[in-house]
Amino acid sequence: MTMDGIQGYSGPSRTPSPLHAQVISMGAPHSGNAHPTGKTPSDYLRALRRRFWVVLAIGVPLSVMSGILIAFQPNIYSAQAQIVIEPPHFDPVLSSLVSREVGHQSPEAKETYAPNRIAMLRTRKIAELVVNDPSLTHGGSASEEAADELISSVQTRLVPGTNQYTVTLEGRDASRVAKSLQLLIDAFKNQASEEINEKIDAVKSSANDYLTLLNNDVAKYKNEIYDILKTSDTIGPGGTNLKQTQYENLSSTITNDYFQLRDLHQQAYLQDVMPNSRFSGASSPFDAKRAQLEELREKYSDNLLQLKGQVRNFDSDPATRYTANKLKDVIRKMKRLDELDSQTSDPAMTNPYHSLADNKEEEIRQKEETRAALLAEVKASMPKHQQFADTIDKIKLKSSQIAEMEQKLWQFGAISQSKKDPVVQVSNVVEPSMPIRPKRAFNMVFALIVSFGLGVGLVCALEHIDHSVKAPEQLTAGLSLPLFGVIPRIRRSALTHRGGHLWTPGAPDSIEADAFRNLRASLLGVTDKSDPIVTLLVTSAKAGEGKSTTALNLAATCARAGERTLLMDVDLRRPSLAEVFQELDDDASGVGLVDVLRGDLPWQRTVVRTELPNLDFLPTGDTTGIPIEILGALELRQLLIGLSNHYDRVILDGPAILGLADCRMLGRIVDAALLVVRSGSQELRPLQHAKTMLEQSHVVIAGVVFNGLFEDLKNWSSYGPETPSGYTSSLPGRSLPPGRGLDAPADDDAAALPMASTI
Repeated sequence: MTMDGIQGYSGPSRTPSPLHAQVISMGAPHSGNAHPTGKTPSDYLRALRRRFWVVLAIGVPLSVMSGILIAFQPNIYSAQAQIVIEPPHFDPVLSSLVSREVGHQSPEAKETYAPNRIAMLRTRKIAELVVNDPSLTHGGSASEEAADELISSVQTRLVPGTNQYTVTLEGRDASRVAKSLQLLIDAFKNQASEEINEKIDAVKSSANDYLTLLNNDVAKYKNEIYDILKTSDTIGPGGTNLKQTQYENLSSTITNDYFQLRDLHQQAYLQDVMPNSRFSGASSPFDAKRAQLEELREKYSDNLLQLKGQVRNFDSDPATRYTANKLKDVIRKMKRLDELDSQTSDPAMTNPYHSLADNKEEEIRQKEETRAALLAEVKASMPKHQQFADTIDKIKLKSSQIAEMEQKLWQFGAISQSKKDPVVQVSNVVEPSMPIRPKRAFNMVFALIVSFGLGVGLVCALEHIDHSVKAPEQLTAGLSLPLFGVIPRIRRSALTHRGGHLWTPGAPDSIEADAFRNLRASLLGVTDKSDPIVTLLVTSAKAGEGKSTTALNLAATCARAGERTLLMDVDLRRPSLAEVFQELDDDASGVGLVDVLRGDLPWQRTVVRTELPNLDFLPTGDTTGIPIEILGALELRQLLIGLSNHYDRVILDGPAILGLADCRMLGRIVDAALLVVRSGSQELRPLQHAKTMLEQSHVVIAGVVFNGLFEDLKNWSSYGPETPSGYTSSLPGRSLPPGRGLDAPADDDAAALPMASTI
């Protein structure tokens, strides 16, 4: 197909165009301090301005309800008193008689006494005594919950470094609170004193019982002693064992006899060696023995005389019989010694010592037999004698305990005078004159802060989870693309509403129209430094961003500036601009771009001449059965080359980017593309995906257009959001048709802030 003025297409350029390099250089600088989507305080302030009604909707009802609750809160009075708790202290001499609970001798008991005692202040027993006191009930009866309420209202606080406690009681009646606190402390003091007195009385009773038990034990042991003495003949005076004494005396005698026997053997040996000599020690060999026996006889005789004066039953006393037997034995030995002496005095006997030695040996043998018999008797008497000795020791021990206990009991009367009350009240209870709660002014201020704080918090929370782009700065920082224009939220009126779109030429002196003039100025600024942008694709990441309205009004702005402008609707999926100029295309209804691309009609036959000078419109036409791939056909490329030679500006209203290949194919055959983003409609991530898809297809992105800004309008316009639709109507010599202003319903397809400057 051949067209006038259309040259053959040689394919896309392999090197970046000067426009592409300039667009990259105009990109917003990357911020290394924070992620572009990070929230700043200004974002939250804008959110509060935008949703201030949420703060009021939450804060006002909560404040009113809180004020009502605070106003009806009852007054709470508080009464205080100070008490001192000291553990009971007793004299150390007497403390051994007192139980550990009373004496509190251990450090652990002293440390825990005060906390344990203060815990009893909240016992139900004391609380019931207080609430049932006649001075409070006035003859009636307290409720079942009164004791529990009193317990829950009592508070105690320890004064640091002391045993002093501050007791506080709260209630609604000032007089009743003070009286109840005094009754509570009095009952607490009485209970502590009664417990100490009861324990002291219990100790006295226990000590007396123990003393009686000791006396009974002594009496029992004495009876045992009497029984043992009656049945035993071996126990002598002082508890000595008579058999053991005899055994010891006999053992001593036998030892002496052995010494004497040795001397007799020596004398006999000397006599045998020297027959004519006699032992020079004595005139007779029996003189020494006779002297010993004489001493023993005198000793036993004296013992009998002493026993006769001391023992009541002299004839039957064991000690008397033992001494008498010993005396008889000594007399018998003396007689035998005399007989031997008379025999040895015979001159015929040459060595009498041998006979004496034999006699001594016989005597020793008899004594050994006697000692063996005594040893057996001693062993047989030892159990009873040991029983007697143990009983004597028990009597001595019990007697000492009785003496000690009697002494302590005599001193124990000092406890009642030396003890002090464990609980002492150091300050009187004063009836409170002012309530401690509620603090209505503070509570009201706090309720207001909390109520409106909840509203502010909710708005901030919604803003925190909302990651949509609402400010131009976020868009440029996140995409690293220049900002070509900031379009305000166009106000809908009879003059601006046209075919479902907002038509700014209906209000040419409005701030919205100035925003599109700024957008055209940005295009002219790029053209001054590089090749002119003739074919411009207007697109968005998703549908509903306002790209069609942006393309429509940008084309109208360029036409009003004197540029021959063609507006093309190349969105084959959702064409929308035909309705704007429908009344102008009655003769050629249904024809458009697809007819040109199929070769059915030349483009001049499908173009619609609008009422705005220098503005033509090329509709899509009937897209039924038309493949999307037609957008990448050679015919479209050639058509755009021909149109760019005929028009100063060719603006294409393209399809959305994400998920579709349409825009990527169109972007390769135009000079540049504009990415339209509506305020608050998208997060940054899908916009970045859209940019990446265009860059992968080598589409030159001239910049971005931020659409529908309203919150920060005062920073982007010299007049602000409250300026009427025809702001120059107030200037001398100029007038515009009246508009409805910002109170008119906003267009959902176009919402953003206007540019501050105009052309």
